[in-house]
Amino acid sequence: MADWSKPTITSDYVVFVEEVKNRDVDAITLQAINATNPPNWAVNLVRSPVKFQQWSGAAFTDLLLSIEGGGTGANSQAGMRAAIGLGTMAYQGANAVAITGGSIANISSGGSYFNHQGGTMTILQPTIAGHALTILTPVNGYIGLHLQGAAGSHGIHIHCGTTQNDMPFRIMSSGASVEIMRTTAEGSAWFPTKLGIPVGVDRWITW
Repeated sequence: MADWSKPTITSDYVVFVEEVKNRDVDAITLQAINATNPPNWAVNLVRSPVKFQQWSGAAFTDLLLSIEGGGTGANSQAGMRAAIGLGTMAYQGANAVAITGGSIANISSGGSYFNHQGGTMTILQPTIAGHALTILTPVNGYIGLHLQGAAGSHGIHIHCGTTQNDMPFRIMSSGASVEIMRTTAEGSAWFPTKLGIPVGVDRWITW
């Protein structure tokens, strides 16, 4: 709007007031209309997209606000994320989350999860030594894993192992001190400690 090279000592009084007023308007509006001949370091507020720019003496360049100044320290989504220390999940949509690598620890839930759309939850094979899924069971008689379904539903299907040395299913006592039962991939079932077969009317086993 204003020509910041004016007024000069040779400016006529007729235009002097207007020249000074235009500079005031530029200052209060942060150059809503671009000024002419702005001084170096002059700040301009661009309206669309809204951002600050600074005059370098030849052109206006973006002026990035630091985190300390209430800004993001960047002019891009990736730069903003890095500047404020957010991971890539920070700008993923809730309906399309992609997680690669890393680990999730100390997950707890006081309620229930219900997937009304159906589908499959897959736990990938660990890339380091360890269990793919560990469930710490509750105490006081509560169940650690409860599967419940209506007629026609199936509980657990286990598909793993190929030899008698592979154990698709194994039951150990607390602390893994006693092996109670195991099945092999060749179809045999082992009871290394005791095998109780219910007999009689009341089906009661005497140990």
